[in-house]
Amino acid sequence: MSCDKCWTIKKVIKVPSDLTEAILLVKLKIEDGTLKYLGTGSYGEPFKRIDSGKGWSDFVNNYFSCASCKQIFNLHAETYHGSGGKLAAVEETQGVLGNDVYPA
Repeated sequence: MSCDKCWTIKKVIKVPSDLTEAILLVKLKIEDGTLKYLGTGSYGEPFKRIDSGKGWSDFVNNYFSCASCKQIFNLHAETYHGSGGKLAAVEETQGVLGNDVYPA
């Protein structure tokens, strides 16, 4: 369950500019201490490679958690076919996370 610090962290991704906005939102929330980076999900790449809001590959799949309530968030998008994605709270991570660190 999200808390008052993280409940507004969400974004539906339909076009590339939505993905850029979601990435930059997550970066801002990491910098202000609201979110912590957990790692890369399946087929994703390290967040540090895309934190500028550009340069992503075919799949974006990264996990974060709220520093206050520990709510897990997933930023995912399938960019190759343009099927979109979202930044949203999730129950748990899926699969084994890459252990890259952010910021590095």
